[in-house]
Amino acid sequence: MDLENWMGSLKDVIWNKKLSSIVIPGTHDSGTYCINSNSKRTKLLPDLQCLNPLVGLIGAPWARTQQYSIADQLVNGVRYLDLRVLLDSDEEKFYLVHSFEGGEFWKELEGVAEFVQKHPTEVLILDMNHIYYCNENDVRGMLKRVEGMFGNKLCSPPIPGSSVKTYGEMIDSNQTVIVAITEYPEQDNSKYVYADLKNQFSWLWGSEANVVSPWGNSDDVTQLHENLKKSMAEPRAPDSVHVAQTILTPQTKDVVIGLFEEPSNLEQLAEILNVHLQAWFEEFHKDYNLNIAIVDFLTPALIEYLVNLNLTK
Repeated sequence: MDLENWMGSLKDVIWNKKLSSIVIPGTHDSGTYCINSNSKRTKLLPDLQCLNPLVGLIGAPWARTQQYSIADQLVNGVRYLDLRVLLDSDEEKFYLVHSFEGGEFWKELEGVAEFVQKHPTEVLILDMNHIYYCNENDVRGMLKRVEGMFGNKLCSPPIPGSSVKTYGEMIDSNQTVIVAITEYPEQDNSKYVYADLKNQFSWLWGSEANVVSPWGNSDDVTQLHENLKKSMAEPRAPDSVHVAQTILTPQTKDVVIGLFEEPSNLEQLAEILNVHLQAWFEEFHKDYNLNIAIVDFLTPALIEYLVNLNLTK
């Protein structure tokens, strides 16, 4: 399987399918691959005072969720990116974050834009479902620059109540990039009005309305499986795509216990779950019309398995 161009390779199979009916590999917290113990902590972490010097050593291994760069993720077949964006007021730069600063936002996005230009048969979903510590001018400026980078490649969301486009419609129109942001900035200490931004940027999708991504919020494999089945069984709006968050969420107790025994980081926690995922993906595809699946420490083998599910239904 040519994962770098898998959508183009499967065009005869997926051409007339709605984007919401295609099985799409994605990564959770896509920009965290470069987080390490020396990474800058963000305001998202509480001030632990006397423990502050140890925060990087203890916390960073639980914040890093991917081993591959975003560029490598795309080449390996990932088509959904989970991008958590924070404005570092000290540096006046945007970063991709997960409690710690990961990749610099614009450098990462330039790589995404380069991939888009070189791969006209591939559709990407860029889901900025968290935007931290920004005001409306910050976000307007960011979206204006996004617009300049992707231009006519940006695909507008469906009219409420209508259906998302088919893969073929997106390719024929040369609109292969979806960009979404959260409609609820207050949860991220940001201030903007999504409706006002939407009026200026007609291509903008809403993370909650158009990219539905229920959080399983469990560190237990069995409980997560039940939570995912329950959320995937819910009716889906035709104007949205659906994300299955096939990830375990570490709790405080996991971090504490991890000081003394495994799993002692998120990669080891992910390994406990990921051995089950091929069976889960097959089940979810058969019973719940699996659309987008996001994974921690996603491997090319799991990506290929997801892609090949498009050939079975």
